[in-house]
Amino acid sequence: MQDSMLFSRISLQGTRSPPKRGIVEAILKYFSHTEYKPSLEQIEKDRFVFFGLFRTQPWMVVPAGVLIQFCYGSVYAWSIFNAPINAAVVSGTKRERAEITFYIALGVLGFTGAIFGPWIESNHPRKSGVIGLLVFYSGHLTSALAIQMKMISLLYFGYGFVAGIGLGIGYVSTIHAVSKWWPNARGTAAGCAVMGFGGGSLAFSAVNRWLIDNTSLPLTFLILGSINFVVMLICIQFLCPPPPGHNISGIRIIEAADRSKSPPEYSASGSTRLESAQPTRHTDILSVEKPVINISLAEALRSRDYWLLYIAFLANIVFGLVILSNLPSILSRMFGAESKNPKDLPLPTYLAVSIEGGFNMAGRILIGLASDLAGRKTVLLILLMVQMVTLVCIPITIKTESFWGFLMLVWTATVCYGGGFGMIPAFLADMYGINNTSACHGLILTAWSIASIAGGLAFTGIINSYISHGHSVSDLKMYTVNFLWMLAIVVIGFACCLFIRSSIRDRLFPAHPDQVLRMRIFGRVFRILWTVEGPPLVGESYCGASENRTENSTSSLRHKQHERRLRFELLSKEQEKAAWEEYLVLRAVQHRLMKEPHIY
Repeated sequence: MQDSMLFSRISLQGTRSPPKRGIVEAILKYFSHTEYKPSLEQIEKDRFVFFGLFRTQPWMVVPAGVLIQFCYGSVYAWSIFNAPINAAVVSGTKRERAEITFYIALGVLGFTGAIFGPWIESNHPRKSGVIGLLVFYSGHLTSALAIQMKMISLLYFGYGFVAGIGLGIGYVSTIHAVSKWWPNARGTAAGCAVMGFGGGSLAFSAVNRWLIDNTSLPLTFLILGSINFVVMLICIQFLCPPPPGHNISGIRIIEAADRSKSPPEYSASGSTRLESAQPTRHTDILSVEKPVINISLAEALRSRDYWLLYIAFLANIVFGLVILSNLPSILSRMFGAESKNPKDLPLPTYLAVSIEGGFNMAGRILIGLASDLAGRKTVLLILLMVQMVTLVCIPITIKTESFWGFLMLVWTATVCYGGGFGMIPAFLADMYGINNTSACHGLILTAWSIASIAGGLAFTGIINSYISHGHSVSDLKMYTVNFLWMLAIVVIGFACCLFIRSSIRDRLFPAHPDQVLRMRIFGRVFRILWTVEGPPLVGESYCGASENRTENSTSSLRHKQHERRLRFELLSKEQEKAAWEEYLVLRAVQHRLMKEPHIY
């Protein structure tokens, strides 16, 4: 009896572990397979778009992607809803509660992109686009119901959570579909796609204001959701992936079956993948300007460069996110009717928000184009530097009541904010390969979530704390505190960006034996080395030191005669090229020795 009970207990224990292993294996498999493999039938279908009426052309995905992102970008006009919703749903309190909906929506957007990134990468963009559209529309319907019932929690769920999921799926899938068609101008292509998202507030700010003034709040959400649904459903029909073998300027997008002739492949850490069929892969890079990077998602996420870029991206967007959702209230409190000297604003708040959307939109396309020309890292460093200067100057414009000076600085920062989103998909594709773009992009959008939720709630919490302690809503001190912590984050992001190895050459570039630090700044390699100065010592221990010299006296003499000093070097292009070619030759020799040691 005891034996049978023991056997049954062992059997039950044995049946419990496989499901756990199965779940873990399923998760690892989900995040490891990120390549879309269409069937021959699907490839034939994708030769035509819009229900088979038009032959597929690469340019078609750009306007379709812009319009889809434009509809999703209506979320950026949320600040127009803050005051009406607070008055209708949370009346009787001065606390800002409707603003939290915006932070939740963008927070959910980022985490949705991270979770669904591999699925989006491995499925047809039209499929993911329709699913994102349906969920986004459901969020609008739920929001209309929440306002009608005066339930702020249901509004958080409807627009914040449900619509946020639709935003995440639709945002990533659209960018992914557009950028794959234009690999020789990834920054510009991705910038065009996200340009629409940034420009959403340009039109929807005025549309939202008109609907609020002429209809009810619930009906406003119903009308907006319906308009977005129709426009996006039409545009999604033009989205499709490029056919296998699609090749522009020698950059392979969907690889053919024969990979023996493709350019060399590199891992996230910079090590080259060696294969016996290709003994000279190390030197191939000398003749390949943009080699194909084909690595697993796990390798990409283990790279320290990914997480440095993650921090730099977060730092680039936190200020823009806070300003986008609070600009009308800041203008009213600092310069308008709620200021210390109440007066009418020179520019209506809804127009200021619309113009800000224009700068957001322009930054996405212009910065994306600039990154194609000047390099991703160089442009990102400039964006962070501009934001540091802006955050220092903004409190000065508020103190001096310079309305237009304040707006100019905010719009400049908005260009930097939008530019980060326009450039980041191309940055990730360059570093980790086109097949990992959606997955890596989805995960890095969690920085958007953190900046939205933590940054937005911190901003609102500090203001509410000051107000609850008796401070006026026009008190500059509470805004100065917010600008200071955002400045600190931007400085940290700038420091992290300095150490990003954004290219294969940076990851493989040989380190000097006495190297302390190395980074690439605006296209030039900068490094710090230890140098030893002083006359050579006689009688060192390794060449026959005197027996009567103690160890302490030897180290003291060495310290006096030899001083280690730091030396700073900025390598010229010629010096960098010489060191790089020397490294490649040594690696090629090492590889040949490993494969054919008998020849030496």
